[in-house]
Amino acid sequence: MTLHAKSDASYLSKTKSRSRAAGFFYLSTKPKNPAKAPAPNDHSPPLNGAVSIFSSVLREIVSSTTEAELAALFDNGKEACPMRIALQEMDHLQPPTPSSPTTKQQAVSPTMTCVRNDQRQST
Repeated sequence: MTLHAKSDASYLSKTKSRSRAAGFFYLSTKPKNPAKAPAPNDHSPPLNGAVSIFSSVLREIVSSTTEAELAALFDNGKEACPMRIALQEMDHLQPPTPSSPTTKQQAVSPTMTCVRNDQRQST
């Protein structure tokens, strides 16, 4: 089982210049190579139904659609970390998680690393 997520945002859709973020998380079949990140042009895996749906109004006021999309991607990443950690603890290896841009405006492609609280290094 591999956790998959779809992230989206709407720009200036709420009063007082607020934007919305949404996420759709589902489990699907294991990738061919779990150690390798999927290519941006790979087909989406089969959908087995949602395990979590995330929706919120962004606390930050963003100045563009791209910033709203990146804020939504960040919020969805925070939501996905506990699910990824739980799956890994149940011996379901999770592949690296690059974000694959869905539009030409999304030029940034960050990767996500989830660390349990008891594994964090104290500074």
